[in-house]
Amino acid sequence: MRVKPRSPPALLLFLLAAGNTLLATAFLILERPSTNATARRSLFFPSTFDEADQRFPISHPHQFIQAGPNDHRGPCPGLNSLANHGFISRSGVDTFLNIVKASNEVYRMGISASAAAGVLGLFGGNLLDPTLPISIGEQPNNVGLTGILGGILGMWCLHPALANDSGYSEVVAPPSGLTNTHNQFEGDASLTRCDLYICNDSHTLQPKYLQPLLDLYAADSNITNSVALVSKHHANRIANSIANNGLFFFGPVQMIVGAFTALQAPSLFANYSAEHPEGIMSVEGLMSIYGATRSPDGMLTWTRGSERIPDIYYRRPAALLYQWDLPIILPQVLEMWTLYPETLSLGGNLGQRNTFFPLDLGAFTHGAYSLDDLRQPDGMNLICFVYQLVQILLPDLLGNVNDLLATVLTEVGQLTNGVLGTFICPRPMGSVDMTMLDKYPGWVKSKKKMLK
Repeated sequence: MRVKPRSPPALLLFLLAAGNTLLATAFLILERPSTNATARRSLFFPSTFDEADQRFPISHPHQFIQAGPNDHRGPCPGLNSLANHGFISRSGVDTFLNIVKASNEVYRMGISASAAAGVLGLFGGNLLDPTLPISIGEQPNNVGLTGILGGILGMWCLHPALANDSGYSEVVAPPSGLTNTHNQFEGDASLTRCDLYICNDSHTLQPKYLQPLLDLYAADSNITNSVALVSKHHANRIANSIANNGLFFFGPVQMIVGAFTALQAPSLFANYSAEHPEGIMSVEGLMSIYGATRSPDGMLTWTRGSERIPDIYYRRPAALLYQWDLPIILPQVLEMWTLYPETLSLGGNLGQRNTFFPLDLGAFTHGAYSLDDLRQPDGMNLICFVYQLVQILLPDLLGNVNDLLATVLTEVGQLTNGVLGTFICPRPMGSVDMTMLDKYPGWVKSKKKMLK
């Protein structure tokens, strides 16, 4: 009996198409039936510990300095800490490329993951500056500039005949900063922040949301449960938003970004020491990176601009295979969705609390993808869905500001070995039905804000 050769896994094809031969080799090793658990572990975590490389340099010029009142700080503790330590501008406004590089250098976030997060950050950035500056927090003062939010709705107006004396179109929105990117970069059910339409503030850390996460880690001494613990907290926060936020919205982009940001805590902020090469996330480490402290009476408190990398911090190893990128992220996302299926719930409330109405992903993508498709263990459907969704949601921008976006695509292409230029999905998604989102008041309200 002849055995039909097994087709190459989709993720392997993706890695090869991207020119990522090192990651592709790693994937082949992982796919071998003979590869045991010890070998799998040794592939992603080194057998030897490199003190000089992994110990975080906290000396000058990267010592911690509390953010001042005029410095920009926003909803992402990782970016806030990079600014507080001077790995990006301490002002909180820096270029797309510098932010991507710093995320890789300090936290060892893989370049592909860093670039993807950076592209989302451009929703609050300035596309008229070739360096693509982004405020990680509040809206910058130079309000004559523009970001993707303005570009989607008015970049086509950047014709010389329509520009004002400054050279910018009056109908193009100014860069908002990451604080003001609700349902684009920032969304509901954050691990530690309040939903925007509950508190009118989605960037200030809420101790009442951080404390349950700390409690989960304090109660579980099994360091291998880190992804499971943060997944449980993410699921609890989604349930809390459904129960308390009539404008809760959890669309396709929000679902992916929510999982991605939730998994950063155990993956990037953990201590990869000689004793714990797999990484260990402590309560003290979480409090430091989130900028939280205990008052004398034991209450959890937070001060703006106090996010700090722990004094004793060992980052992930520098080697490519150990960085937090697709081969590690995809299994983590799938583990989250398996343990807590509610984290894969697409949809939103209909204006009142506890009125969650699911979004039919099959209808939304005209039959290209279902939720079950995204759960497939090889991860290819998930990659393709996200990749094509971004392409579809920004067609006008891509078509009308070629010179500006060429800068973005060139930077990302160089950092990701040409993924954007060579990757072809085996299951094409020609379009999505955006009108299906109009039933969700939370989405409609955030969309109206873009128009202002």
